[in-house]
Amino acid sequence: YGCEWGDETGVTEGFEQHGYDGEDFLAFDLKTLNWIAPMTQAVITKHKWDSDTALNEQKKHYYTQTCIEWLKKYLDYGKSTLMRT
Repeated sequence: YGCEWGDETGVTEGFEQHGYDGEDFLAFDLKTLNWIAPMTQAVITKHKWDSDTALNEQKKHYYTQTCIEWLKKYLDYGKSTLMRT
């Protein structure tokens, strides 16, 4: 899981993916607030996680707000080190 921020464009993205036995198992779609199950074995879990709308809203807030705020803080903290030539 994580987030991305384009400092020039201001575009933000968030992602959460889970794997099992070396394969993609579930991924969170931030636009629809639903889970994507690329394999049939994940469908039961997808339905269970889709039904927890409060948690999915919380995840949306985390990936679009909280995670971005922390990312900007960490980039600011490390700016002097990152800008060394």
